[in-house]
Amino acid sequence: MFDRGESRQTNAVPNPEAKATLAEVINKRISAELIDPEAIDRLIIYSGGILRELIRLSNECCRICLRLIRRNPDDESIKINAEILEQAITKLSLDFDTRIGTADYEILAKTYHNFRPDDPKEQRFLDLLHGLYVLEYRNGQLWYDVHPIVLGLLKQQGEI
Repeated sequence: MFDRGESRQTNAVPNPEAKATLAEVINKRISAELIDPEAIDRLIIYSGGILRELIRLSNECCRICLRLIRRNPDDESIKINAEILEQAITKLSLDFDTRIGTADYEILAKTYHNFRPDDPKEQRFLDLLHGLYVLEYRNGQLWYDVHPIVLGLLKQQGEI
């Protein structure tokens, strides 16, 4: 999605090819009339450019919409918009937060600041990597970044 460090700049623009590819995935899974174009852009950003996370986040949005449809079957205006996406992000944020300990926050903060952990073979770091709290990128070089949703938790904790 971004080159190393670009996502932290104001008005950062994602790689157009990567964004188009991920938007195509969403458009094949969700009909255009059921999702706002702005929601697609935010879904892509909050996925960190990781297909698995894009699907997980879009599935959570669909679950929220399905609950709303069951409560209001005649409401044809229900679709994935900024409000629905925010609810999905909050849900995933809470899921991430329940499993992060104090030592994990330290590793996440160091990874955020240095684009790599102190020790990439440390088991705690590997657990964070496998749990997708930390995302690995290989675009010309190997580097790591904190999942965009977990980044919000780091800010809440005052770690960054």
